Amino acid sequence: MSYKINWITVALLAYLLTSCDNQKSKVSVHQLWVFGTLVEINVWADDAQHIQPAINEISETFNDMHHQWHAWKPGRLTEINQALRSGKTVHLAKEELSFIQQTISFSRQSQYLFNPAIGELIHLWGFHSDEYPILTPPPTEQEIQALTTQNITVENLNINDQSISSNNTNIWLDFGGIAKGYAIDIAVGILHKHQIKNAIINAGGDLRSIGSKGGIKNKSPWRVAIQSPNDRSMVAEITINGDESVFTSGNYQRYKEFNGQRYAHIIHPETGLPVDNIISATVIATNGITADAAATALVVAGMQWPEIAKSMQIDQALIINEHQQCYGTKAMISRLENLSISCQIID
Repeated sequence: MSYKINWITVALLAYLLTSCDNQKSKVSVHQLWVFGTLVEINVWADDAQHIQPAINEISETFNDMHHQWHAWKPGRLTEINQALRSGKTVHLAKEELSFIQQTISFSRQSQYLFNPAIGELIHLWGFHSDEYPILTPPPTEQEIQALTTQNITVENLNINDQSISSNNTNIWLDFGGIAKGYAIDIAVGILHKHQIKNAIINAGGDLRSIGSKGGIKNKSPWRVAIQSPNDRSMVAEITINGDESVFTSGNYQRYKEFNGQRYAHIIHPETGLPVDNIISATVIATNGITADAAATALVVAGMQWPEIAKSMQIDQALIINEHQQCYGTKAMISRLENLSISCQIID
C-alpha cells in the first residue's frame, strides 16, 4: 500500500488550546498509529468517562485494518491479490465487498485516474516500501509499457454476489490512495456510537471533524491551517463547518532518487510514470474516503483537474503546481482565511 504523506497539517494552534483554562481541561488528546501514520484524536467532552472505551475500540479497529488492507505485507488483501493473480475466485465478507465496491465507484468517477488496480506498477517502481527515499534505478521503458499497454483498471474485476475474480492476472489491488480516508470514517462512526459528538481526527495531516469545540456558551468551530508543500509556511487557514473532511495528496515527500533524478511515488496509471505537474491537491468533502480518493485523482489529473473534480462532484479543491502556482474552485477559495499566496479561481 503506497501511503500518502501530506503537508496539510492540523494547526489547532491557538484555536484549540489558547482559550480559557476551563476549555483546555475538556480537550482530550489521544495518539494512535495506522498505516504507518500517527493519528491524533482531539475530543471535546463535558463528560470524559466514555472517551477511553471509544479510543480503545478505534485502536483495535485500526490494528485490524492495517493487517487487513496492507498491499504487500501478509494479510487479507495479500490473500485476495494472490488469489486474483492466480485466476481464482475469492469470497468476500460484507464489509470487504462494500469497501471494494466503493473504491470501484470512485475509480470510475475519476475516469480511472484514481486506480486501485495498479499495484503491479507501484511495485515495479519500488514504492511498496516503508523506507524512503528509494535509491534504486527506475524501471525500464519496456517494463513500464508491458503493464500500461494492458490498461489494468477496476473493470478487470468481476463481482458476483459476494465473490470477486479478475480476468487479468497482473492485477494487484492497492488501496493506499484511499485507506486513511476509510480508516478515519470508521473512527468517526465509532465516536458516534459512543455518543461523542465533538472531535477532530488528524491522520498525518488528513483530517475529519465532527461538531465543534467549547461548551454551549463558548462553542466555536475547529480551525486548521494548510501548509506550503515547498517550505512548510502557512498557505491559509480554514474554519471547519461541522462534519467535514480535509485531505491532501502530494508528490513531494515519498520518492525514488537515482542519478540526480527524483521520481514521485504517485504513478499515473496511463503512462506508468510518476506525476510531476501537480505538487499537491487539497480537497474538502463530507467524508474522508471521498476526499482521499479525489485528492489522489486530482494530483494525477494535472491541469485537467477541474474536469475530474466535476466528475467526482467535488466543488472544494485547492491545487499547487510545480511552479508554486495556486488554483482553486470558487467554493474553496472563498473559505480560505489569511491566504499568503495568490490563488486563481478555476470553475
